[in-house]
Amino acid sequence: MKKFFKFGCLGVIALVVLGVIFASLGGEDDTASTDGENTETSADGESSEEKEQTYSIGDKVEVGKMAFTANEKTTASTVGPEMLQEEANGKYVLVDVTVINNGNEANTVDSSMFKLKFEDKTYEADSAATMAANEDAVEFFLAEVNPDSTIEGKVAFDINAETAEKDGLKLQVSEGVFGTNTKTIDLK
Repeated sequence: MKKFFKFGCLGVIALVVLGVIFASLGGEDDTASTDGENTETSADGESSEEKEQTYSIGDKVEVGKMAFTANEKTTASTVGPEMLQEEANGKYVLVDVTVINNGNEANTVDSSMFKLKFEDKTYEADSAATMAANEDAVEFFLAEVNPDSTIEGKVAFDINAETAEKDGLKLQVSEGVFGTNTKTIDLK
């Protein structure tokens, strides 16, 4: 009976903790979502998506306390120095980005802050290729960026070779690891 009571209490605590984690990750808000971006309807019936600014390469995009600039988009079959080279399954889309911390506390730059979008598809950054692509800026990812500081590096996405060459690729940037506040940059 004592064993069951201990397991029962620990089991209930574990379920509560898991419930809180899932609720914080999967919670929906009252705003409609289109293409990963938050849209709301104003009193005049126009959605904020219609009013939302379009961002391009070279534009400074503020997302919460972070600011992002996509400087350049290139493609490659391999990245990194000869001894530690990473080879793409398809083709790498490499986006050179500058990140500025406009907040009051340090923020960690992580590959999960970046997603590549094409039509209704979402691609995650390839962490190993991203590290290899930043041979000159090894500390780009998982780097603590202090307030008013800037860091620059490349984000690598391993995608289908045909898709990598198409127009319409977009970079979605988010303020932090769980990225509920996002904006999109057109990579034309």
